[in-house]
Amino acid sequence: MSETVQEENEPGVLTSAVPDVKVKELNAEAVTAMAASFLKRIGHKSGLKPKRVSLEEGIYTVEVEMKKFTGTIKIDTATRQIREYDVQPKGEESSLSSLSPKTLIIMIVVSAIVNVGLFFGFKLFGL
Repeated sequence: MSETVQEENEPGVLTSAVPDVKVKELNAEAVTAMAASFLKRIGHKSGLKPKRVSLEEGIYTVEVEMKKFTGTIKIDTATRQIREYDVQPKGEESSLSSLSPKTLIIMIVVSAIVNVGLFFGFKLFGL
């Protein structure tokens, strides 16, 4: 009887920890994903709407709108780190845009009923 021994790669052999894959260059999409991920980690989980991304002097600035807040995140292109962020409540100028069509129709109907009621009330009293 003959035995054959197969040589296998030893599992203890160490190879380089750095993969041969080139590092992807940052672009607006990657920076936006980083900013959204960061905002989710700090507690702003829903309603993230990226509004604007700009690149100035090696720093990406990402502006994100949330339900009640607006956020600005600055990311360094060289180190891929978040250098600065700012989350502030939205201003009062958005209160008019929060009127839903249903609320607007109800307001118009109520004002029409009041107008008709006053018209016939004044006619009844002869004014």
